[in-house]
Amino acid sequence: MATRWREQQMDGVVELTTRYAAWLRLPTMILLVLTGIQSPAAGHWYYVVLALYVAWATARLSSVYRHALAGTHGAMSAAVVDVVAVAALSVLSGGPDSQARYAFYVLPMTSILWQLPKVTAKLGGLCLVAYTANSFDYLHGDLTPRFWQVVADEAFLLWDVGVCVLLADLLRRRSERVSALLDNRELLLRDALAAEGRERAELAEALHDSAIQNLLAALHDLEDVEAEAAAPALTRAENEVRRTVREIRDVTFDLHPQVLQAAGLAAALEAVGERLARRGGFTVHYDLRLTGRVPGEALLYSTARELLNNVVKHAGAKHVWVSLAREENDTVLIVRDDGKGFDKEIIQQRLRAGHIGLASHYVRVESAGGRFSVDSAPGRSTTVEVRLPYAHVDR
Repeated sequence: MATRWREQQMDGVVELTTRYAAWLRLPTMILLVLTGIQSPAAGHWYYVVLALYVAWATARLSSVYRHALAGTHGAMSAAVVDVVAVAALSVLSGGPDSQARYAFYVLPMTSILWQLPKVTAKLGGLCLVAYTANSFDYLHGDLTPRFWQVVADEAFLLWDVGVCVLLADLLRRRSERVSALLDNRELLLRDALAAEGRERAELAEALHDSAIQNLLAALHDLEDVEAEAAAPALTRAENEVRRTVREIRDVTFDLHPQVLQAAGLAAALEAVGERLARRGGFTVHYDLRLTGRVPGEALLYSTARELLNNVVKHAGAKHVWVSLAREENDTVLIVRDDGKGFDKEIIQQRLRAGHIGLASHYVRVESAGGRFSVDSAPGRSTTVEVRLPYAHVDR
């Protein structure tokens, strides 16, 4: 799970960085147009190359949004195109006197967010080579002031590349530390859930084997006494004992539903849905297309139970829809009601305030590599979607 989460996060960084880099090309195009306008050496071919570069940059920006992920290799190839294009535009607008050459200082910065120091170093090396080639006329002659100007520019460019490599390495190390912390958090969550499950099972077993059995024995004695000498007090006591047995059985079911282990998540959702529907006075509609054993079913069940409990306590709903399905690599649980809704910010507020309940399930799902999304507002229905990776396994 932790490995899959890291892969997802890395994919997200690559995708986001690719999009940022694509957008950052647009202001660069404006600067290159201004460079051509103010440069007497910029001729017809300068604008032809610039037009091709603008067309490619526009196509690149469109493609990174059409595809789910552009990929690191694709982005590095795009960076090479940037270097070649800037080098060509520099040559066509005055060579070593062109203002376009200063774009070489910017290109390594776009690769910092890749968090790949070697990639940033390679891109920076290409920029250094291209800048040196562009200024070659000033480097092979006498030690003129322009020679030292180029040397100084190269030194600043080298410093710029070094800083970019350092920042990329620092970001990479920070990401690795965050990943390690999240790994530890996931292990702690698994241990906590496992301990909670054991405690619930032990408490449910104790209630069933001790309290309920004792109450049933007492009820049997009351029935025997009432058969010999009926009295209103005995009848009331018998009814109270029966009610207490029902309540303890409900608590036992909440603590450790046997149907979840025996028949799977779909059957357990129906059982808890019907029980809470009677308590809340609403009708539950089921669409349970995923039957049998489901990885992560304990977490999904406890989340669904908390959501239905919230409907009972707060929603004032008449109808509730519960669906369970598998979509690609996720198990998807959706609970929707036609109640009065609530402000979504209350989840984060309760989480910051240290309250348990729905906020704690939000954290559990997110920590397990899943997604917990809420669509609600005061005065309208609420839809909660929980996605848990199908590879998740309860420990």
